[in-house]
Amino acid sequence: MRERDKRPNSKQAGIPGKVCLALLFAALTAGLCLLLNFLLVDDIHSYSRVMLEEYYAESETVDTVFVGSSHCYRSIDPRLVDEALGTHSFNLGTSQQLPDGSYYLIREAGENSPLKTVYLETFYTGYSQTESKAVPLACFLITDYLRPTSMNRYQYLWEMGGPAAFADLIFPARHMIATPDELLELWRAKLTDGYTPGNYAYVTYEGEEAYQGRGFVYTWGTPPYGFGSIADVDPQAPVSEFGADYLQRIADYCAQQGIRLVMFTAPLPSAYLADTEGYQYFVDYMKAFAAKNGSEYWDFSLWRDTGTFSPGFEDYSDAHHLNGQGAERFTRVFCRVAAASEAGEDVNVFFFDRVEDKLTQAPDATITYAAETAGQ
Repeated sequence: MRERDKRPNSKQAGIPGKVCLALLFAALTAGLCLLLNFLLVDDIHSYSRVMLEEYYAESETVDTVFVGSSHCYRSIDPRLVDEALGTHSFNLGTSQQLPDGSYYLIREAGENSPLKTVYLETFYTGYSQTESKAVPLACFLITDYLRPTSMNRYQYLWEMGGPAAFADLIFPARHMIATPDELLELWRAKLTDGYTPGNYAYVTYEGEEAYQGRGFVYTWGTPPYGFGSIADVDPQAPVSEFGADYLQRIADYCAQQGIRLVMFTAPLPSAYLADTEGYQYFVDYMKAFAAKNGSEYWDFSLWRDTGTFSPGFEDYSDAHHLNGQGAERFTRVFCRVAAASEAGEDVNVFFFDRVEDKLTQAPDATITYAAETAGQ
C-alpha cells in the first residue's frame, strides 16, 4: 500500500506568511513613528531631556538630589550646594512635577546613584492635585527621557494613564509637536549639534532664562503682575489623598533604602502668603507628616532672620518663582540650614511656626512693594 502524500495543511502553510506580514507591518509602523518623531517632535529645547542625560552621565557619583517642580529647578543651584556642603548634588526638578513624578525620580536616583540625601521640594498646589492624569504632561516630561531600560518609566506611565499612556511613549508627537515655522531649524539642530552633551545653546533664551547645568535654570526678570495668589488651601484637605499617598510612598522608600529625606518649600513672597487663604493648614500638615516619619520640613516662606535673607520684588520672576538672583541668594541660605541640620542642630529656630507671626513680625520686602502698588 502506497503512503499518502504528506502535504501540509493549507491553513498551516499560511501561518509563516501571516507572521512575516505582521512583522513587516510592525517594522513599517515603527519606522514611520521614528520618522514622524524626528520630523515633528521638539525635544531639542527640552530642559528635562538635557537634565536627565546629564544626570545619567554623572549618576555613579551623585549622592544628593533635589526633586520637585519648577520651584525646585529654578531655586536651587547644585554647584553652590556642592561648594558649601562638599556633596555631589543634582537637581531633578521638572515643570509641573507632581508627587508621583517625584516618587519615581527618587526611585530612579536610588537605583542609579549612591544616594545619601533627598531634598523634596513641596509647592503646595502640586500636593492638592487629585490625580496624575489631570496633568499628563507632568508625566511625559519625565518618562520621555528616562532610560528605555528603566522599569520606573513604565510603572509611572501605567499608574498615570494605563495602557493609553503608552501611545505617547511610542509617538510623543501626540503631546510635544513643533509648530510649522520651527521645523527647519529643528531639523538642522537634530542633524548637527542639537544632542551634543554640554551644549546649552538650545535651552538658553537670552534675557529670559537659561539652563546652566545639573538641572538648574537661571531666570531673569521681575514679576509683571505683582504677587497675587494662584490658589488657596482647603482647610479640610490641605493635601489630597493622591498627594498624601505618594508622600508616604516617598518616605517609606527613603526609609527602606537608608536615604535621608528632607522636605522643603522654596520661599514664597510674604505678599503672596498674605493673599493665600489657609496656607497655615498646609504648613501644619507637612510638619506633622515629617514628625511622624522621622523627617524634616523646612518652609523658607517662614524664614525668621530678615537680616540674612529677605527677598524682594527684584528676587522673583513672577508671583511665586525666584529668579536667578533670588535663587543664588536662597541656595546659600538653604545650605546654611542644611549644614546646621547635618551637624545635629535644631534648625526649627530658623523658621516661624505660624504664617501670621511671619507676616506681622518679619515680613519680607515684597509686603512693602504690594502696599505701595495697591493704590496704583
